Amino acid sequence: MDQATILIVDNSPDDLLLLDRMLKTHGFSTIAASSGQEALKRIESDCPHIALIDILLPDMNGYEVCKFIRQNSHTALLPIIMMSVVQEDRLAGIEAGADDLLFKPINEIVLMARIRSLLRIQSLHDAMKGHVGELADWNKKLEARLAQEAKLAEVGRALGDISHEIKNLLMPVFVGTRLLQEELTETFALMPRHGADKQLASEKRCGEIGEMLFLATNRLHEHVQEIADCVKNVSSPPALTPCHIAAIVDGVAKTLRVVAEEKGISLHLEHLVDLPPIHADERRMFNVFYNLINNALSEVPPGGSITIRGAYAPGSRMVSISVHDTGPGMPSDIRDHLFSNGVVSRKAGGTGLGTKIVKDVIDAHGGRISVESELGKGTAFFISLPIEPSARIASSN
Repeated sequence: MDQATILIVDNSPDDLLLLDRMLKTHGFSTIAASSGQEALKRIESDCPHIALIDILLPDMNGYEVCKFIRQNSHTALLPIIMMSVVQEDRLAGIEAGADDLLFKPINEIVLMARIRSLLRIQSLHDAMKGHVGELADWNKKLEARLAQEAKLAEVGRALGDISHEIKNLLMPVFVGTRLLQEELTETFALMPRHGADKQLASEKRCGEIGEMLFLATNRLHEHVQEIADCVKNVSSPPALTPCHIAAIVDGVAKTLRVVAEEKGISLHLEHLVDLPPIHADERRMFNVFYNLINNALSEVPPGGSITIRGAYAPGSRMVSISVHDTGPGMPSDIRDHLFSNGVVSRKAGGTGLGTKIVKDVIDAHGGRISVESELGKGTAFFISLPIEPSARIASSN
């Protein structure tokens, strides 16, 4: 990051001058404000990298300034360090959305450590946003190429090249996620445990998001290879090992839960832990449920739900899993051809390959899949999988 600009917000001219000299000594650029309203205007006009805000201000207190910053989508992620002479202000500062709170007189060493830590986190966040944008661009190119290529073999070769590029692009996302988690762990460890419930909730949330990024990064290049195999109509036999459907679906749910929460959609997992272990290719089964749940997320309106339910009759040689959603349902012409080679996606930019991949994987395991859907009444997929592979499937491994 180039020379960082720190906004100092303090009603005391002496404290402003002291902090200004302290920060400039360490190579930072500074801008100053002596009131809450002035601070909000300076943030909008000068876009500082960090805001250092005193709680006692003449027009509005530091808590209110912090809340205004967090409520604005353009400034919601601005790192904020609050300052106070009162120890009890720490909890209120954290609840208002501050990243940290330091006590006056400010300890120069502690302040510099906090600022540099927040700047590293901000830099990693910005880098990850950039790479996510690049990945989105590659995804658009991939879908466009799938739609345009006439020869399936030619599309498969193109996908191989794109898969290599995506793998390269994923590396900084993977590394950046790991570094970001380490920085967050160190930052949380440095914070005193006043307001522990709020801190623990924030720490847990950061951990969940980090885990989601790791899972998504590790799975993405596998999905690309699956698509390439599907287009070329070339598929290696499933690598069968004992696995639990509950663990596979739970992994998918962890990967997509943040997306579901952002859209206001609830994910429900029911009776999956009651299913016995089966012999299956865990990676491909992950792709099956990822496709079905991710497709449902794009259709279900806010406030809706997606339910993945297991069923098993003792003594049976099959397990059953259903995926129900409360989306708008499908017209009969789409529903009746959903698993055929001629399926066309209804989603903008969609290829229709997702459901073909699902069907191919289920078929490769000797299972069955069907769909029930009606306009205005949602959609349900029903999957049956053998607990033990057939002799034909087992002999191919």
